[in-house]
Amino acid sequence: MSAIALSPGGAIVYQQFVKKNHMKKKILYFVLIPVGFNFLFFGLYFSGIDILQQFIVPRISSLYESSWREFGMVEQLQNLFLIFIMVLFLSAILKRELKSEKIFFCLGLVVILFVFLEEIDYGLHFAHYFFNSSLEIHRLNLHNQHTFSGNENVQYIKKLNDLICIFWFLIVPFLKNRFRFQPVRSIIPSPWFIATIIVSFICSSLAHYLNDQGFGIINNHQGGLNNNISEFRETTIYYLYLLYALQLVKEINLKNE
Repeated sequence: MSAIALSPGGAIVYQQFVKKNHMKKKILYFVLIPVGFNFLFFGLYFSGIDILQQFIVPRISSLYESSWREFGMVEQLQNLFLIFIMVLFLSAILKRELKSEKIFFCLGLVVILFVFLEEIDYGLHFAHYFFNSSLEIHRLNLHNQHTFSGNENVQYIKKLNDLICIFWFLIVPFLKNRFRFQPVRSIIPSPWFIATIIVSFICSSLAHYLNDQGFGIINNHQGGLNNNISEFRETTIYYLYLLYALQLVKEINLKNE
């Protein structure tokens, strides 16, 4: 390799190889992985086979039906993504020397911890499952409450999250050269995040289409995600946040070069 690198022609070939390999990794991270787990979930949930659908929404006799999905693969993968993000941020807090960076990652950790606790209803799902208690009746999470109208707060949170994703991951990457303040430039997401946003939109649309066509119905009973099909999109969004966390802490090279 050293002999090839010394020659001009060999250096060009090697640079092309590195660039091509770098491109493959980005396609894997930003496109293939989210497409992969979405299609796996679709194959299980919309299979028409009860035992396969239960991987997504398991029937647990000791729980209320509305809580079954909390123990399925989709919800658990969401929890794992959030846990990974918290670990990354905590690691960054311990390793960074600048106070401003520590504060930045502390704020990020607090936000993700709040989202994680909301997802698990502050542990009530697991308390009911392991201790067979009635705590599940009393929800603590804010996103399932009705604050402004007859709709659950989650409806407004989703719309706000969509606006943030559109602005931060679709628009801002094209404006990087307009920002001269280096700390701001360093947190601007790579344009590759646009690909993951597109994957999220396409897969979400496909999930809703399959559900509307009745593919989630088994033995004349609607699947447990009938009113929560957006969980598939939510999983992709949490994966996108994980990629962004990886970019921020520079654990892997996801920045646009």
